[in-house]
Amino acid sequence: MGEKILIVDDDLESLKLIGLMLQRRGYQISAAQSGAQALVKAREEKPDLIILDVMMPDMDGYEVCRRMRADPATADLPIIMFTAKTLVKDKVAGFQAGADDYLTKPIHPTELASRVEKVLLRTAHARAEARRAHSRAWTVSFLGVKGGVGTTTTAVNVAVSLAQRQAQDERQQVVLADMPWSMGNVALLLGLTPHQGGLSGLLTRRAGELTRLAVQRQMVTHSSGLQVLPSPIEPLDREGPLLESTLYAVFEHLAAEADFLLLDLGSGLNEVQRHLVERSDRLFILVEPQRVAMAMAQALLTDLESLLPLERVRVILSQRYAATALSPETVESLLGCSVIGTIPAAPELALQAAEQGIPIVMFQPNSPPAAQFRRLADHIVASVP
Repeated sequence: MGEKILIVDDDLESLKLIGLMLQRRGYQISAAQSGAQALVKAREEKPDLIILDVMMPDMDGYEVCRRMRADPATADLPIIMFTAKTLVKDKVAGFQAGADDYLTKPIHPTELASRVEKVLLRTAHARAEARRAHSRAWTVSFLGVKGGVGTTTTAVNVAVSLAQRQAQDERQQVVLADMPWSMGNVALLLGLTPHQGGLSGLLTRRAGELTRLAVQRQMVTHSSGLQVLPSPIEPLDREGPLLESTLYAVFEHLAAEADFLLLDLGSGLNEVQRHLVERSDRLFILVEPQRVAMAMAQALLTDLESLLPLERVRVILSQRYAATALSPETVESLLGCSVIGTIPAAPELALQAAEQGIPIVMFQPNSPPAAQFRRLADHIVASVP
């Protein structure tokens, strides 16, 4: 359904004519025949755009515009003044009152539609930039109940799926960070050079020395459009408070930069993992649907209760042994968390994709695992408020 446009004009014929022209373009139309009525409707309906006549008996369009700009509830609504007043001083008065554009009657329907579309597009871009400037990334962490359940494979393929989904919108940046700070294999699964950028270029610095630009320079761009911060494949003997504070600073810079930030946390729950889990908007736990794994998952969830509301936790089943697998319903009952996906067993496919350095969703996009990874990416997008 199209954007809602509030048309304000005391002349009923003008209301009908403008409304009909815009309805034919797919917009929803609301109407007001006075300035007072317009102020009420603007507050109640929050239209995407207001087309405002200037010459009205009770309150002229200039005053209506000034009052809307002074009211926090309507201050950001885009306003086009549409009037028969054609003098330069009238246009100046309109812009001084707070109008975003000024059109004069009569006007061709095509030009009206073009100007409406331009203002709506400009407003949408401005709001997107404002959200990006003042908000943090939607952060999703992937944590395995134990090693070997496909945590990194899932994180990589979901991240690539999300990046492909966002490719048409250049403003939606997807970042995958390999947060086990050593012996990571995100780069290898993506076919990236292991020593190309990444955490190894940051962990030698203190937290206070890091800048957003320094973090950006260590990012690697995958062919899918995904931005990657890989960890080194070598063991790293650094640990302790200095390393932890640097990793926390890296996370803060990433969260300020991206729209979607996906973290591969590996398995276990050390101090760094705890810190990152606590700051996650969603935590995806990878678990095999087996009795022993359920006991480990229950213990992990008990520990997690002190870090984040369990409403943020979702379970992904790694189906490695189909014959004795518990059902998703049974797992939900045992863990008290929603199961949002089951990764079907495909060991040969996973091995071939890893050997080629190509994510499964690109190596065999029509395979059942690829379809499941894309559904998980859809789930992430749908979870954003």
